[in-house]
Amino acid sequence: MTELTGGKLPVAEFDWVVDATGNPDGLRSAASMARPRGTVILKSTVHGLVAVDAAPIVVNELTLIGSRCGRFEAALPLLEYELIRVEEMITDRFKLADAPKAFARAAEPGAMKVLLA
Repeated sequence: MTELTGGKLPVAEFDWVVDATGNPDGLRSAASMARPRGTVILKSTVHGLVAVDAAPIVVNELTLIGSRCGRFEAALPLLEYELIRVEEMITDRFKLADAPKAFARAAEPGAMKVLLA
């Protein structure tokens, strides 16, 4: 992202930030980009310990949400042979510009998978 922003990350600009970097500094960067009372979604898996400065998270009342991934080896053949009908799992699709609407839709009861494109 720093390539897009001239080397500087946005500060306190977003209500929702997703860390999918795989980098130990991802949480710190994501927390700094979230507005007070914003939400940081941790889609990243970093092996090992990650040092976290909890002060900005606590002071800015950020919500942290983990989003885990399972093992892919068992799932890939199911997808390859179309034994799982994944299209039926998609509740809705939104453009990236409509991300707030997509998050609201995903939070509705019964929503299984909401895609951003």
